[in-house]
Formats: sequence, C-alpha cells, structure tokens
Amino acid sequence: MGIFGDNLQFYRKKKDMTQEQLAEQLEVSRQTVSKWESGVSYPEMEKILQLCDLFSCSMDTLMRNNAAESEVEDGEGYERHMEKRRKNITLGVSLLILSVAFQQLFTGLGWQEAVANTLFFATAIVAILVLVVAGMQEDVYRKNHPIIPEFYTPEEIARFDEKFPIRIATGIGMILVGALLAMNADDFPLWAGAKEEFYYGIFLFLVAIAVGIFVHSGLGKAKYDIAAYNRENCKAVKKENETVGIWCGCIMIVATIVFFVAGFVFNLWEICWVAFPVGGMICGIATLILKGRK
Repeated sequence: MGIFGDNLQFYRKKKDMTQEQLAEQLEVSRQTVSKWESGVSYPEMEKILQLCDLFSCSMDTLMRNNAAESEVEDGEGYERHMEKRRKNITLGVSLLILSVAFQQLFTGLGWQEAVANTLFFATAIVAILVLVVAGMQEDVYRKNHPIIPEFYTPEEIARFDEKFPIRIATGIGMILVGALLAMNADDFPLWAGAKEEFYYGIFLFLVAIAVGIFVHSGLGKAKYDIAAYNRENCKAVKKENETVGIWCGCIMIVATIVFFVAGFVFNLWEICWVAFPVGGMICGIATLILKGRK
C-alpha cells in the first residue's frame, strides 16, 4: 500500500466510513475504492479534489505526506495560532476602549487634561499596533494553512459550549451595571476636585472588560468551527469577507474622526465616546446587509 492508499484509509476510518459509503459519496464502485487503498490504481483529478473537500485536507497532504503525522502537527499549530490570535485581538479591542476609559477616569479625578489625553493616545496607539500585528499574522497563517483537518472532539466542543452562555451573561451584566452608574452619575457623591467623568470612566472600564469577554469567547467559539475556517479560505467567501472588512474599517475610521472632532473641537469628551458603539452597531448592520446580498 502506497502513501496515498494509507492516507485514504486513515481519513476514511477517521470519518467512520466504510468503503461502500465512501464509494457512494464519490459515485464509484467499492472495488474502485479498494484498489485506491491498496495502491493498484489512483483516482482522477476530479475525485482527488472531492476527497480533499470531503476530508478537509490539502492535496499535498493526501498524495504525498503522512496524513496522521500531518494532522497532529497541523492541529497543534492551529491551536497555538488561534489562541495567540484570540489573546491579541481581545487585548487590542479592550485597550482601545480602555484608552477612552482612562481619559474619562483621570479627567474625572482632576488630572491635567494634557496628561489624560496623552495617556489616551498612548493606550490607543498600543491597541492599534496589537490589532495590526494580529491581522497580519492571521493573513500569513491562512495563506500557509488554507485547510485544517477537524481534530477537536465532540466532548471538547461541548465543554466550551456549556461555559459560553455564562461568559456572555457575565459581560452583559457588567455593561448593565456600568450603564446604571453612568445614568446616575449626577447623583453620586464627588470629592473635592473630582468630576462626573469619573463615573463615565468607570462605565467604560466595565464595558472594556465586558467587550473583552465577548471577543475572547466569540473567537474561542470560532476556533472550534474548523469547517467554517476552511470555507472562509475559499476565494468567493474571502472576497465577500474582504468587502465587509473594508466597509467596517471605513465606518470605524469615520467614528474615530467624529470622536476626535467632538472632543478637541467642541470639548464634548463626556459624550463623544458614543461614536464607537454607534460605529460598531452600523458595522453590524452593514455586515448583515452585505452577507445577505446574492
């Protein structure tokens, strides 16, 4: 039995399929599949592509590499990459919101405006750089690993799914508590030199943590959906996702411009942060519209 035959048998058994079931999927006879696995004959290109789609593997892995060893290596590399990406994006998004929270907090504490603004810009710059690096690393990884075999067990996925609603509920609870603080900021006591912005900063601080929980949990859920990862690397879907990314990027740039203009020109720091959640909602609407187009 050759390398291709060994790999075909490995993937077939991994899918818990008989030779008859595989033959039925490919619209060939069971004897044909048996000949492929024994190395007597090889499938035509069309059937090889069908096998790659069926087993979520690359042609190079199916025809030339040891599938069992490649799967372990790909699985470990995918897990490391996705966890690193998950942490970096969570950090970047959280820091972006925290930059505004720090500006409000320290303004509310009576710090000099220049110091609060400097801290805001420094934190925002770090956040943007983290997100840029994470995005570039993701592009490189996807180009080098367009197809990943499914290796997570149902038990691993079920354990994550069990905790997912609790994490989302925790994040929602933090936002609601923060909103309660912000809405009643006028009634809360303030010490000498403090301003209402302090409570707005607390609200944004809680929002940053909550959004971090949402992002970390959402990316964790996406990590387990390897089938979606493989689909997203198809050209048609990738083009669609690039369009969505361009629109959302433009929307958030406009939101950032609105934030700066409202803050520095009109001195509306206490409310200009609204530009970011509004921009996020518009991004969500744009995504739904673009995804729904035929």
